[in-house]
Amino acid sequence: MATTKEKSENPKTLDVSQMSIYHKLQAVRNEFYEVGTKKTGKNPRAECLYFQLTDIVPIAQPLFVKYNLFMYTTFKGGTATAYVVNMDDPTQIAPFDIPWVEIAEPGKFRMNEVQGVGAAVTYYRRYLYMIVLDLVEKDAIEEAPKEKPERKKPASPEKRKEIKNQLTVEENAPATEDEIKELKSKLKELLNADPAQEEFVNDIAVKTEGFKVINKGQCSALIEGVTAMLNEYGEAD
Repeated sequence: MATTKEKSENPKTLDVSQMSIYHKLQAVRNEFYEVGTKKTGKNPRAECLYFQLTDIVPIAQPLFVKYNLFMYTTFKGGTATAYVVNMDDPTQIAPFDIPWVEIAEPGKFRMNEVQGVGAAVTYYRRYLYMIVLDLVEKDAIEEAPKEKPERKKPASPEKRKEIKNQLTVEENAPATEDEIKELKSKLKELLNADPAQEEFVNDIAVKTEGFKVINKGQCSALIEGVTAMLNEYGEAD
């Protein structure tokens, strides 16, 4: 039978205002796990799912309120930091930090510098929430490298010319429904990975008249470009 002391140390029976910041944080983590939050982010390179802010924040914030905790983030001095404050005793503050590195060459992601900072902030906020809540994802460092495909003998100049001529004809043909569907799917993945790319996606939709005026070559190039962008996001994950 549990003693009175053991009951008083049970986070489910303690008065929230009497709990330490670490006791509260552990309770938040436990209840977050019990909810069974699903990962909706897709990493096409590693072929795995990851937590997005939209998966975390709507569940975490009500739990912080329940246990009188407040979390805020700062980005300065080369460090991204999340501070968790015990609102019942504001002198109790638990900091969590990671080194800050801005996205290199945001232009290759079709972002301006301000959008690059916004994308970085989104990534760091996600990682800070994961650290605070002790969430676990697949370790990219330990991911087994894929085997390199066997190299084939290069095609002859005549064969390359034949292929080039064939591709030129094919590229000017209208894109098929399946190709357009694949492009839309890639663009949707891009928006899921970074909502800041909405202007870029809308621009493509406008220039192709709602994806109705687009040939195979353009569609293929866009799919390849967006896939490369998604791979870069995957590497940042």
